[in-house]
Amino acid sequence: MCEPIRKAALADAHAIADVQVRSWQHAYRDLMPADFLAGLSSSLPHRENRWAEMLAETSHVFVACVEGVIVGWISVGACRDADAGDDAAGEIMAIYLLPEHCAIGLGWPLWQTGVQRLIDLGHSRMSLWVLAGNTRAIRFYRRAGLLEEAGSRRSVSIGGRPLEEVRY
Repeated sequence: MCEPIRKAALADAHAIADVQVRSWQHAYRDLMPADFLAGLSSSLPHRENRWAEMLAETSHVFVACVEGVIVGWISVGACRDADAGDDAAGEIMAIYLLPEHCAIGLGWPLWQTGVQRLIDLGHSRMSLWVLAGNTRAIRFYRRAGLLEEAGSRRSVSIGGRPLEEVRY
């Protein structure tokens, strides 16, 4: 049986990749081209392999479970931004929950687990990047006490569409 929140294991690679794809397909449906999002399903084997590689190297991924099934995950670590400054900066690299599990109270404990891991790693500051149009995620991050960092916007291209990310 899967604890509600636990450290990810190598055997979780497929489930993590599946949550990633399905979450993107839902959360970004108004931000990214439909054909790109539909095509993500075919990337599942590649994503599973990438997750297996990452899970073999790191212990900074945690999963959320409902009735033994992984329905979400969070990945954290040292901040990857060149302007982070020092080792004090940690980063929430990604957090995803399947849409049908977003309102059942798992997001906050999953978030807290990731933040606690950053603290345990010695990080006293944290940041994350979010698509500027991802209003649901932005509301969650603001409720968690994060604020948009002035002047931090950057352009990215995903699925052939130019998008803007904001650092919180």
